[in-house]
Amino acid sequence: MKYQSRFRQLSLLLFKCFLFSFSILLVSRYLFFMHIQAVLPETGVDDDIWRAFFVGGRFDAKVTAIVYSPLLLSGLVAAAFHGAYQRWLKFVVGYHTVVAALYVVGCICNFYYYTTYGTYIDLFVFGLWEDDSAAVLVNIWEDYPVVRGFLVAFLVGALAYMASRWFLHSPLGRINPQAYWHWSVTSLAVVAIFLSTFVTARGTLDNHPLKRYHASVSQYKPLNMITPNVFMALDWASSDYQKQRRFEPIAEAALNAQMEKVLGQQTPVYHTPENKYLQQNPPHVVVAMMEGMGMNIMVEDNPPVNDLLGSLRPHFEDGFLFQRFLAGTSGTIDSIVMTLFHSPVATISHSSVQNIPLPGSAVLPYKQAGYEVAFLYGGNGMWRNLANYLPVQGFDRVYDENDIIEAIPEAADYSGTWGVPDGFLFQFANKVMEEADKPTLLFIMTITNHSPYKVPENYEPGPTKISDRFAARAEYEGEQARVLLETFQYASDALGQFMERIKQSATLGDKTIIAVTGDHRVRNLSTDEPTEYGLTFAVPFFLHVPDPVLENTSHRYDPMRIGSHRDIFPTLYHFSLSDRDYITLGGENLLDPDGVSNVGFNLKRSINEHGAFSNDRSGLYYPWHGDNPLLNQQQPEESRPFDAGWAEEYHRLMDYYLRSQVLATTSVAEG
Repeated sequence: MKYQSRFRQLSLLLFKCFLFSFSILLVSRYLFFMHIQAVLPETGVDDDIWRAFFVGGRFDAKVTAIVYSPLLLSGLVAAAFHGAYQRWLKFVVGYHTVVAALYVVGCICNFYYYTTYGTYIDLFVFGLWEDDSAAVLVNIWEDYPVVRGFLVAFLVGALAYMASRWFLHSPLGRINPQAYWHWSVTSLAVVAIFLSTFVTARGTLDNHPLKRYHASVSQYKPLNMITPNVFMALDWASSDYQKQRRFEPIAEAALNAQMEKVLGQQTPVYHTPENKYLQQNPPHVVVAMMEGMGMNIMVEDNPPVNDLLGSLRPHFEDGFLFQRFLAGTSGTIDSIVMTLFHSPVATISHSSVQNIPLPGSAVLPYKQAGYEVAFLYGGNGMWRNLANYLPVQGFDRVYDENDIIEAIPEAADYSGTWGVPDGFLFQFANKVMEEADKPTLLFIMTITNHSPYKVPENYEPGPTKISDRFAARAEYEGEQARVLLETFQYASDALGQFMERIKQSATLGDKTIIAVTGDHRVRNLSTDEPTEYGLTFAVPFFLHVPDPVLENTSHRYDPMRIGSHRDIFPTLYHFSLSDRDYITLGGENLLDPDGVSNVGFNLKRSINEHGAFSNDRSGLYYPWHGDNPLLNQQQPEESRPFDAGWAEEYHRLMDYYLRSQVLATTSVAEG
C-alpha cells in the first residue's frame, strides 16, 4: 500500500508540474501573439490563429513531457524505498523550480530574438556564440532587459517552488494511508501514464511524429513564428547547425543538372569583353560593405529634418544607385561569405574545410589580372577566423583595428564594443589606396552602425527625427531610437568623406571605382509589415565609376533594376577587367545595356519584377505597389506569375557548388 500511495502522490505531483510548465509556454505564446497581432489582417485569419495555438500547444506538451519523463522513470523506482523517495521528492521540487525559470528565460530570449532577427531562434544563434563573445555580451546587456528578464524568471521559479511545496502538504498532494490505488489500478495507471507520456512526447498518434513542417500553419509568417516554442526552435537550429558543418560529396551529374536548371548552362564560368582601355588603365576597386545599411532605415532620410546620409548624399545623387536590391542574408559573416565565395554556409571560414582554396572566390579574377587584394575590417581580424581564411582564398593582406590604431593612434581613444569607429577606418582606407603601387581591390567591412549604437564623442550629429513610421516599427524608443538614427548618419557621413577624398585625389580620382552596399537590414525593426515585404531585407547598392572608365565601357543605368549581393562582383568585373573569366551563380552586371533578369535573392525572401515573395513553402507573395516601387500591396495574392520554387533551387545550387569545390565530385547520380 505504501508503494501505491507514493505512486499516487508522484503521479499527481508530476502532473501538477507538467501543467505549470506547460502554462508558461502557453502564456508566453499568447503574449507573443499580442505583439504580432497588429500586423495580421483583420479578417480571414481566425482559423490560422487557432491552428497556431493548437499546434503550438502540441509542441509545448511534447517538450514538457520529455523534460519531466526522467522524473517519472526515477520516481517509479524511488517509490519502493522510503529514504530514496523522500530525496526524490526534494529533487523534484528543485528540478521543477529550475525548469520553470529556464522556461521563462527561453521564452524571453525567443521573443527578443524575433524582434531582432524576424524569426524564432535559428542556426544564426550559434553564429552569435562564435562571434566576439565580449562584444556580444555587451550588446545583449545594453540592448535588452536582462535584469528584468532574470527577475521575472526568478519570481516564476519561486512561484513554482512554493506551489510544489504547498501541493505536497495539501489534502490532494500529501500521502494519505487511507488514499491509495489498488495494485490493479496502479498497474493500469503505470501503463496509461507511460503510454500518454510517450504519445505526448511524440506529439501525435499518426505514423509520423510532430515535425518542423507542422509549424507552418499559415501563409502569414508571424503566426508561423509563434507556433514553435523556444526549445523546439533550438533543437531545429542545432540540427541545422550540425548539418551545415558537415560536407558530403556531390554527384557531378547532379551539379550539372542543377546549373542547367538555374543558370541555363552547365558551367558557372562567364567572361568579360575585351576592353583596350581597361587593359592599359586598370582601375582600383573599393567595395564598402556597410554594417546595418538597410533600406528599412534609409527610406527615413528626409533632409533637412532627418539627415541620414550627411556628406554621402551628393555622391549617391551623382552615381548609380539601386534601391530594389537585397542583402543575401541577415547576418554579417553570412553576407560576406555569400558575396565573396557563393557560400550558403556561414561557418565556412572556421569549418573543417577552412584550408581549402575555393576556385569560385570572387577576388581570383583580380589576382589573375595582377591586382593587390586586401580586406579591411574595423574590428579584430581574427573575428570568424578571417585573418587566416581570407589569404587562403586569394587575399594578399588583411588589415584590422590594430593596423588602424598603429597608423592613427587617436583611434584607440574612441574604440568601442566592436572596434574602431568608421571615420578612422575610412581614413586608413584612404592611406592604403594612396600608397598603392599597383591596381588594388580593397574590400571594406565597417562596424560602427551596430548595436549597441553609439557615435564617437567628437561627432556633431546633424538633424534627426523619429517619424511615426519609425516609431511604429522600431523596438527602440526615445533616446535609444535617436542614437540609432545618429549612428546611421555618422557611418554614412564617414563613407561620404572617404569618397570625397578619393574623388579629389590627384592619383586616385580618375582611376578608382567605389561600390557600396549594406551587409543586412537594420535589426530591431519589424519584418512583418505587408507593404514593406520587399523593403525589409533590402540594402542599397551604389556604384561610382570614374568618367574615363564610363566613357570607354558600354552601360545603361536603370534605377528600377532589381538585384542582390550576388550581382556586385559581376557588375564590377565589367568595369575593371578586360577579357577575363569569372565565376558567378547567376549574378549579373546591373548596368548591362541589354538588360538583366531583375531577381534579388535573400535567404528569407526574394524579389522580382512582379513583387516580393517568401522563400519558404508558404506561397506568400505581395505584388509591388503601383505608386511606390519600393513598397508592396497590403494584401497578398494567391497565385504567383512566376516559378515559386526559384529561390529554393538557387539555394540548392549554392550548396552543390560549394560542396563540389571542397570535395571531389562523384560519378554516381544523386538519388
